[in-house]
Amino acid sequence: MAAKLKKRALAEFSHVIQEEPKPVKRLRLITKPAQPELHLNLQSGCTSQDILHALVILEHRFPIDHATAERIFPELMEQYSASRDTLVRSKILSVFTRLATVPGFNPQVISDQLLPKLQSEESHKVLSNLLSTLTTIGCCLPNSLAFHQHLVAAAQKLLVNAGHLVRARCLELIGELGSCDDKTKELLTTDSVLYLLGQYTADDDPRVRAAAYTAMLRLYERGQPLSQSVYSQACGGMNDDNEDVRRKAARLVWVLCRLYPESMVNCGSEGGEELRLADDGFAKICNLMNDISVNVRVEAAALLGSLHQVSGRFLEQTLDKKLMSNMRRKVSAHDRAKEQFESGEWSTGQRWADDKPRESVDAESISLMNIGACGAFVHGLEDEFLEVRNAALDSLCELAVQSPRFAVLSQDSIIDMVNDEIESVRLNAINSLRKLSKHLVLRDDQLDIILGVLQDYSYSSREALRGLLGEMRMATRESVNSTIMALLDNLRRYPQDRTDIWSCSQKVGQRHAQLTMMLAEELLCLHPYFDSPEPDTEDPAYVTVLLAVFNAAALCPTMVALFPEHTRRHYTYLRASLPHLLSPIQALEDAESQVGEKVVAMAATSTGDFLRQLLSKLSGLSSLDLDSAEQLLRICVRDLERVEALDSEVSASTECTCLFLSSQLILTELMKSTVRTDTDKVYQENVAASVDKILQQSTQLQTLYLGLGGELAALVRQTEVKALAIQLLFRLERASLGEKVRACNTFRQYLSLIKSSVDSDPTSYDNFTRQVVSLYDSVDWSRLQVLPEIFRDLSKLLRPATLATPCDVRKTTAVIHEPPASSDMPIKFPASLAATVTLVATVYNLEETNRVSILVRYPDQITQFVTPPLTSWTRLGPLRHRLVTPVMLSHSLWSESCHVELSLVVEACGEGRQLLKLQENIPLTKPVKVLVSPKSLKR
Repeated sequence: MAAKLKKRALAEFSHVIQEEPKPVKRLRLITKPAQPELHLNLQSGCTSQDILHALVILEHRFPIDHATAERIFPELMEQYSASRDTLVRSKILSVFTRLATVPGFNPQVISDQLLPKLQSEESHKVLSNLLSTLTTIGCCLPNSLAFHQHLVAAAQKLLVNAGHLVRARCLELIGELGSCDDKTKELLTTDSVLYLLGQYTADDDPRVRAAAYTAMLRLYERGQPLSQSVYSQACGGMNDDNEDVRRKAARLVWVLCRLYPESMVNCGSEGGEELRLADDGFAKICNLMNDISVNVRVEAAALLGSLHQVSGRFLEQTLDKKLMSNMRRKVSAHDRAKEQFESGEWSTGQRWADDKPRESVDAESISLMNIGACGAFVHGLEDEFLEVRNAALDSLCELAVQSPRFAVLSQDSIIDMVNDEIESVRLNAINSLRKLSKHLVLRDDQLDIILGVLQDYSYSSREALRGLLGEMRMATRESVNSTIMALLDNLRRYPQDRTDIWSCSQKVGQRHAQLTMMLAEELLCLHPYFDSPEPDTEDPAYVTVLLAVFNAAALCPTMVALFPEHTRRHYTYLRASLPHLLSPIQALEDAESQVGEKVVAMAATSTGDFLRQLLSKLSGLSSLDLDSAEQLLRICVRDLERVEALDSEVSASTECTCLFLSSQLILTELMKSTVRTDTDKVYQENVAASVDKILQQSTQLQTLYLGLGGELAALVRQTEVKALAIQLLFRLERASLGEKVRACNTFRQYLSLIKSSVDSDPTSYDNFTRQVVSLYDSVDWSRLQVLPEIFRDLSKLLRPATLATPCDVRKTTAVIHEPPASSDMPIKFPASLAATVTLVATVYNLEETNRVSILVRYPDQITQFVTPPLTSWTRLGPLRHRLVTPVMLSHSLWSESCHVELSLVVEACGEGRQLLKLQENIPLTKPVKVLVSPKSLKR
């Protein structure tokens, strides 16, 4: 019994488990099955419902090819002629409309069959659909002017039809196809077209009137000249009882104001007063700001902004607080309170009617001009719908940009909108003020209004306001002091805004150097007799104050004399830790730092010269033997790595060159290994690791560096081809049958990906790459016994490559601002629940933000990828983006607090890496450690 137990124990210890290799992931190409040939079969005695069902199925089959369209058209036309059901005929006409747009199908065939139907068709619905189909066909034949004339003449005859849909479709056809060409003057000239359309602006049906105005606008969009004679009709349409007519008429007035701004028109007063058409049209559009329809108000508010040629007096009236309402002046609540406060007493009764309403006005004193533009933007900015307020803000800002005087007048109105209850309106107001910053100076009362936004919960609002404060000019020292105090309060409420607050403080100090100098002693808490304690330079609030003071001192050197000794030391510390936020102060720069800056500038210049000299030494690399090439590449890579170690801010060209030459060094070592014939398994694994390293470096080159030219991109691809070819040669000579088949399939798939680029530009690739790519179609890849000899012969052509000139590229980088890397306060949350950490980062030289993810790594090595939503990204400039997004952290109970690592990664691109193993992500930043402490749930 003991012997059996001993034997069983030994058997258990000697048991070997062989792990099968994982199958290679292959690209799966899905080809959609060919659709069966289309058969309608509408002549088999079907009912109207069956025919409608067949036509609906036919529409779902679109798009179709022109051969199918030509085959089914006769059957559809026959059914259209035979059917008496209006629904069936209308549905067939909608199918004809789709057929007319099929590429390769001649729509003239449809029009030849449908034109005779215009005279015989009795149904208004079918006739309107028929006109719509003919309009579409006419648009598909833009060069058939004779056909257009024929359609316009037919539509003109049908304008007397009793159906409103028919008349509206006729007007639509005239607007789309009407012309003022000389060849068509015998039919309908532009004036006659406008006269014809103008007659139907007084039609009984509002849909026809709207179609008439739409046709006029369509003529203008097609390049046909509009006559000033339609202005009176457009003004009449703005008083129509239908909102769609009023919207179209307002747009037509806007068009005429832009076409004939200086023409004089009668404003309609009894004295026959004449105004510029731009001014009169502007006033009439302003009248629509009080329209009952929100859509009309939005349209009017949007149109006002692009009327740049309006007179200054009309612009100023749009902000006049003395609005007319039922013959009484409409005064704001602020003005009423001010007037009551200034009066100082109640009515004594000693004077007759001293307490009568003083805002009443005489009806005879009302001017038409005052009614038109007076208070238009005031109404728009106080509208109950946010769409109207946003449109009014946009137009007000656009007009203010064109006129500095009007910008100053509109300043109060825009600042009032900063306190709107809707976030989008607040952001619009802040951005509008930012556009006008060069014309405006903030007063103390205005600054008090906008500083309240820094307490807003929305990060977007706070960020936008900090950007505004950094660009606006302030009037007094109290304003600067209030701004800095508000920034400190913002830092206390929202510590994650630290980086933006520092940037804003820097800009405030730079733009208000003189005012900041007056506040220097107060901000630094200096006393004329007593020494103040030295503040902590790790305090973000103190850094905020220092950034404002130091940047002001760079423009006001006399301020330096006020600084105590510890403030001077703090300047040196901030110059080293935050150089991008601090301007140099010459009085505080010592001789060593100035020499250091000169050395850095000289190093930046010498780095480019060194790189060019290094590449010139490598110009004959391909002609050297492999041992000499390996030694030369090793020396060059070592020198470039030392340059990177000495200067952390080397250019992206140097890093890119070092990475490329490193891959060539590994490739050269692989080339030397092709002469070995041993079958050591460890050696084969080293070859696979070297190939994997080359593919990893080539993936980094193609992912992180923007601007790879055609030459460098070709060199990277042919490096991958050479590495994969060497690996394939080793597999064919030494591996098992299954590994050989998988290696051949992988290599052939890679060749299929790069074959098109090699064929399109063969001169960018060397002889080895061209011959290997030519094997894609000329070799039977299933004959494994022939492939080793072919690749062994081709391996004699293998040579390392180099760059001719330094590459001009940009490297994708990122900086995580929040959470801070040095935080010792743990984030506590109940175990198995979630806690939120706000991540704020700036990504540079990034084209596609959807390729960036957040990598969360827990202490037990569990990783999680978080894809930020598109709304979390803000574009700061070309290829520069800001990411602000919450990251959810959750884990089970821990015995003590541990760090969770957060970092940004970008999705890798590269054909070679993609075919060998699971696609990896390339890190953009070093991990930021966040101290987390999950606690047990209390029951």
